[in-house]
Amino acid sequence: MKAIQFTAPGGPEQIAEVDVPTPEPAPGQVAISVRYAGLNFVDVLARRGAPGYASGWPYVPGLEVGGEVAAVGADVSGFAVGDVVVAFAVEGGGLAETVVAEAGLTARVPEGLALERAIVVPLTWATAVGLAETAHVAASDRVLVTGATGGVGDALAAVLGLRSPRSLVGASSARSSGTLDPAYRRAVRDAEFAAAARKANDDEPFDVVLESIGGDVAAAALGLLAPGGRYVSYGAAAGQPDPAAPTLADLRRGNVTTSGFSISNRARADAPAVGALISAVFALTGAGLTLPAPRVVEWEEAIAAHIAQAENRSPGKTVVAVQR
Repeated sequence: MKAIQFTAPGGPEQIAEVDVPTPEPAPGQVAISVRYAGLNFVDVLARRGAPGYASGWPYVPGLEVGGEVAAVGADVSGFAVGDVVVAFAVEGGGLAETVVAEAGLTARVPEGLALERAIVVPLTWATAVGLAETAHVAASDRVLVTGATGGVGDALAAVLGLRSPRSLVGASSARSSGTLDPAYRRAVRDAEFAAAARKANDDEPFDVVLESIGGDVAAAALGLLAPGGRYVSYGAAAGQPDPAAPTLADLRRGNVTTSGFSISNRARADAPAVGALISAVFALTGAGLTLPAPRVVEWEEAIAAHIAQAENRSPGKTVVAVQR
């Protein structure tokens, strides 16, 4: 079967279209004939060789998939060949004609929801719901999202909007070509980021910081917490070293909480917990949440679209049509 593969850690020169064996589902897994695969920045981090993202080399990226069940492994109930599903392929493999996924990370697409919209649920929107729950976002909160463009940024705008925070500031790079959801007040991530974020928040600190850039931005964002604030780290897109963590004395002094969120690591350790997040998103769509249509590119454009995302030139969420 055809697949996009990273041959080794490195730059775009390591990306190739290849033929690989079609995988078979192990016990507890389903095989999915992939119609759509979502592109995510974690694929970029995997290709660059960041620790914890690629399951091995060579590596086929693609964590979000949607299509039809092609085969069911032993000990799997609730799925049948032909079911239209989406899945979080936690070990990758989605940018291919067939992928295997854990049954606990697979869900049927609700009636009436287009597959190319539903595909964003298992990783992008489940991450947004998981972050809102981890940070306990409430109506009185002033919230900062340091990576507000792209798929997760858009999903956070919608999911957090359901909780009616007092303010919502979204940060983006000065060179970003992505659009910022109108729910955000914009702050530019540059040398004056901390001052810009506070200014966008009426010169007030933040009750919640959702941080995905790492390095200098992460350090600056820590200093923006209000007393009693909650800080959630869920990425390190800048590729810079992590800042020094607050000491226990710092936490006591500010009455603040810091925590981490990795949907991939959580899926590996506790698939039912992430399956519950996927179900929670579908429940929200049944209650009126609208999933926006992503930008769909053809298979021949997949490598170029991945590179554009790596270079911060990707306008929002991108999905690859693997096979129509």
